[in-house]
Amino acid sequence: MQYKVNSLVLCICVVFCLWRSPAVANSVVTNGTDQPIAGYGYEMLSAKLDFLQYKLLEMELGMKERDEELAQNQVQLERVLSSLLGSVNRLDQEIGNNLTALQTDSWKLLAQQTACASHELMRKEILQLAPMEGVSKNAQYLLGFHGVRRKDRSFQFCMEVPAKESGVYSIRVGDKGQLLKAFCEQNSFGGGWLVIQYRFDGSLDFYRNWTEYRNGFGNIYQEFWLGLENIHQLTSSRPYELMVEIKDFDKNYRYAHYSKFEIGSESEQFPLKKLGAYDGTAGNSLTYNAGMKFSTPERDNDIYSNNCSDIFLARLSF
Repeated sequence: MQYKVNSLVLCICVVFCLWRSPAVANSVVTNGTDQPIAGYGYEMLSAKLDFLQYKLLEMELGMKERDEELAQNQVQLERVLSSLLGSVNRLDQEIGNNLTALQTDSWKLLAQQTACASHELMRKEILQLAPMEGVSKNAQYLLGFHGVRRKDRSFQFCMEVPAKESGVYSIRVGDKGQLLKAFCEQNSFGGGWLVIQYRFDGSLDFYRNWTEYRNGFGNIYQEFWLGLENIHQLTSSRPYELMVEIKDFDKNYRYAHYSKFEIGSESEQFPLKKLGAYDGTAGNSLTYNAGMKFSTPERDNDIYSNNCSDIFLARLSF
């Protein structure tokens, strides 16, 4: 019996303890103002976690902005690099084009020098008969003017000049027999040709007025135009033929020959009065000017609406 009572007391104590334990727990976690201490700690922890999450988001945002900035810089650098590569390519092309143009100009210069060299024989023959008077020291040096001689004998026309001896001779012109310094070509087409115009390097401007074309201009030992009045006096006194020789800087040669040639007087406006039959390789373009008057920039005598002397760069127009 005693055993049973003790067991009962023990059970009651256990139950009591179990029953009182919530009360005791509540008394431990409750303060004087009845606010839960555990809830406050949780709020503090939650606030810290929120702050850490905010900092983490802020760091992620900063890193993202830096990544975007780096990407933009990379794109910009790629564009700059592409632009530089394009500039280098263009510069390389320009250098190549300049080198090509320089090479082309060099070939043209060489061709021009070669073409000019082909006139050296004629120049030497001219200088053999050239006078010393009125020639500057610079011209003497440039032309290689040494030991020249002068012939005082005059001729009616170039056919009377000693055979195969081209050069400058005195030709009697007109009824009064006025002496005209003219170049006689004795080496082409059998010789006996009186040169009325000579152009080989473009150093002389042929854009001239009526008076200059009437009287003539240039240097008989270089480039020149003999003069319309002189040509009229020559061609009206006896029959003449016309020979036109053309050679470009690539040594392409053409010629045009006309069996008759005569120029009218100034009172007639220097018309192309006679032009005979054509033969040659240059083309028969002069036949369209037969019978037409001579024109200069300030005196338009052709039948066309525009002034031919302004259209054709030769500055020599009928």
